Amino acid sequence: METMLGLWLLPSGLESAGQFLVLAPLSALIMGAAKGGFAGSVGILSMPLMIYACQDHPRLSPLGIILPLLILCDYVAVGYWRWKWDWRNIRFLVPGAVLGVGIGSAVLWGYLRMGRGPEGMAGPNLALRLTIGLIALGFVALQAVRAARGELRAYRPGFAHGFGIGAAAGLTSTLTHSAGPITTMYLLPQQMAKETYVATATLYYWIGNQVKVVPYALLGLLDTDTLLTSAALAPAVVAGAALGIFLHHRVNQRIFNLIVYSLLALMGAHLTVSSIQGLCS
Repeated sequence: METMLGLWLLPSGLESAGQFLVLAPLSALIMGAAKGGFAGSVGILSMPLMIYACQDHPRLSPLGIILPLLILCDYVAVGYWRWKWDWRNIRFLVPGAVLGVGIGSAVLWGYLRMGRGPEGMAGPNLALRLTIGLIALGFVALQAVRAARGELRAYRPGFAHGFGIGAAAGLTSTLTHSAGPITTMYLLPQQMAKETYVATATLYYWIGNQVKVVPYALLGLLDTDTLLTSAALAPAVVAGAALGIFLHHRVNQRIFNLIVYSLLALMGAHLTVSSIQGLCS
């Protein structure tokens, strides 16, 4: 029975296997649903859930566990939404993303070299997440005011904006897997069709996450324990992606935009409150 469930893949030494078996699959399911149907709009909740699931396990890196799951979900989503993306935005975002991943990897390397490990990034990560949370809340508030005044026009970014957003998303994605709010604030105001929006974000994540594999492997964040754990959680992330795609087709464009803006506001509130709590503790 244990072999059938894939439980043999789970790491030994967990303080509470039950806690891991509840929170880790839930993290993977939310991740898959968010990326499969809503371009990662609420997938940021996956990271804290995975942190709680790992329970300070000495051999497990939540960053390392989540990356293979993200890539698996990316392949499912890219396969489904293929050729519906907006190439113009991809050309703008990807060069910056490569730079952002490089900067984030250098920051992680610096902390690891100083012997502080990924856990030593807690303080800087909290400050970064707080900044993103406040910007997301401000952005949603501004968009709500514009909509009330009838001033919500489609935005057409240039290369410089796209490059900067790609770099910021690549940096935050490397450090905390939390690029969702940044890409949402960039893509959603362009008022593209919901299929194009999800496909464009999905292709961007697919490229960015695979760029992260090399530095993560070199930094030791991908090892046997993390990869086996990711393999055990793979069915949950695939099921989540299928669920997200199913839900995507059950809402119209107006409701879809409202959902994504609402999720962005929730993400901003979550990032702000949790970061303040962490910085004050």
